[in-house]
Amino acid sequence: MNTTANSKVNVPLILLWVAAVALIGGGFWLLTSSNANQIDLYSTGSQDVAALLSAQTATTIAGLLLAVGALAVVIALAVHALAHVSARAAATTATDAAAFAAEENAVFDEAYAGDDATVAPIVPAPAAAVPAKPAASAEPAAPAEPAAPAEPATETDPK
Repeated sequence: MNTTANSKVNVPLILLWVAAVALIGGGFWLLTSSNANQIDLYSTGSQDVAALLSAQTATTIAGLLLAVGALAVVIALAVHALAHVSARAAATTATDAAAFAAEENAVFDEAYAGDDATVAPIVPAPAAAVPAKPAASAEPAAPAEPAAPAEPATETDPK
């Protein structure tokens, strides 16, 4: 059984198992008691129709309880299987991810081992290639004079 630190108790699953066992146990008890009641009614030759129908109804209900209990067992087993598969997949994924990272690091190290000598050194650009910034003056530049407004066009009257 896995007893790692991150294993947790699945309370709903435990409750499902308890309900399944209770349904099967209660169904079995009700089935045996109602069948015994029917046998008693038949063997005594009783004409009590209400008691006979009550025993038959209890037998039917007991059968349904047994069926629901069996279904609960199947569901609990399916939940256990899914939990086991997902936990195993998570562990495999974590292991695969770590192995993949280690493999990628090894491939990278092999591919670029000793390449430090072949890398071209960084050389600063020559001073002439860098344009000089104009010196900022202490006085703000005077605004340019606005352009003179255009003279209004005069229309000549052709009359």
